[in-house]
Amino acid sequence: MGLQFFLIDFENVQPTDIGSLVPGSCKIMTFLGQNQSKVPVALSRILQPFGADVEYLQISGSGPNAVDFHIAFYIGRLAASHPDARFTIVSRDTGFDPLVKHLASLKIVCNRTASIGGSVKLPSPKVTSVAKGTAVKSAVAAKPKLAKNVVVTIEPGTAAGAVKSKPAAAHVTEVVKRLKGLKAAKPATLKTLQSSLKSWFKPALKPDEVVSVIAALKDSKKISVNGTKVIYALG
Repeated sequence: MGLQFFLIDFENVQPTDIGSLVPGSCKIMTFLGQNQSKVPVALSRILQPFGADVEYLQISGSGPNAVDFHIAFYIGRLAASHPDARFTIVSRDTGFDPLVKHLASLKIVCNRTASIGGSVKLPSPKVTSVAKGTAVKSAVAAKPKLAKNVVVTIEPGTAAGAVKSKPAAAHVTEVVKRLKGLKAAKPATLKTLQSSLKSWFKPALKPDEVVSVIAALKDSKKISVNGTKVIYALG
């Protein structure tokens, strides 16, 4: 099963939850209009554990369907580099439906939904400014000129790149040791692995530390994730 991308038409839909999505299970791309410079603090906080798998793109230029065309462009670009990827357009705009139908004829899995849906509800939104022009790790190989990357500042004085910090080497070493000791009883799903990581340390790891440890395990090929299933290659 390939990567799953959620492409949010933020001009049309401002999500109030992220459903049952968990860090490491997908990539989320939020497309903001040229005049949109703020996002809800609550949304940015709940997406923070996803780290570099979340990207905010503020488009250049305005006009009818400007955001829609950008989303269509990125789906084409990502489908070319990730043939097995699945795409979900988050928008109430039914104008996307002919695109979804055409993609299906090309064997590209894509659907449209009005919300990501689920059970994780967000409080009433305060807003925080979006810093334009700050580099964010892109889910696309190249940096296209037609979109500006933006970074959400969660709280004054908090570094926007904090969720990307490298995990302590001792944490990764300890996790590998524990996983090897579990043999056949290893956590089978990403959610179970995340819970296990928190319980293995005192004090418990913070959500961003859990994300960093899992990313390090993936980068070192100790684990791979297929949908929500974790596959181990600990040697």
